[in-house]
Amino acid sequence: MVSSGGTYFWKDNREMADTLNSVFEYPNHDLTLQYSGSLASSRDRGRVFFGHDACMELGSNVFVSADRNSTRYADSIKSGIIDPGTPIISYNPAAGQVDAVTTPTERYFAARGLTTSTINGRQLDITHLHLREWLNCIRNGGVPSAGIEMAYQTGISCMMAHKSYVENRIVQWDNMNRKIV
Repeated sequence: MVSSGGTYFWKDNREMADTLNSVFEYPNHDLTLQYSGSLASSRDRGRVFFGHDACMELGSNVFVSADRNSTRYADSIKSGIIDPGTPIISYNPAAGQVDAVTTPTERYFAARGLTTSTINGRQLDITHLHLREWLNCIRNGGVPSAGIEMAYQTGISCMMAHKSYVENRIVQWDNMNRKIV
């Protein structure tokens, strides 16, 4: 895991970069995650998941576009049925209808369509779903899908990105001793 960046825009003696790029490698899962963040402009930045046949961009809408070198869509691209420059799927889960947005964090996620989910044609607030799952686990003795172990792993990833940036070096996770090295 490695991070780089700097204080390129906000010259206010901050300790953390206003521009940060991090690469997280998960070789056991054949996965590399790249994070790029910049507080130096007001442009909304979506999230893009790249695959061999297509990519999916998450923002206030969801766009899925075929890759021009896709093997799955090769015949459709060649015949002109699919244009790699045009999304093959475009979906707006929130349709701009978000209620009770009260904090900057909620507004951030709401602007990207990430505060609601559609289940069986019905739009639901994901906070409600999270709390309902948690309460059901308490009542019925279950384990939540986003439990303490997931929170721990997410926290470690953030700490690794920060440590790599501050110490200007590659860091790794020592799973045996459960520490950053």
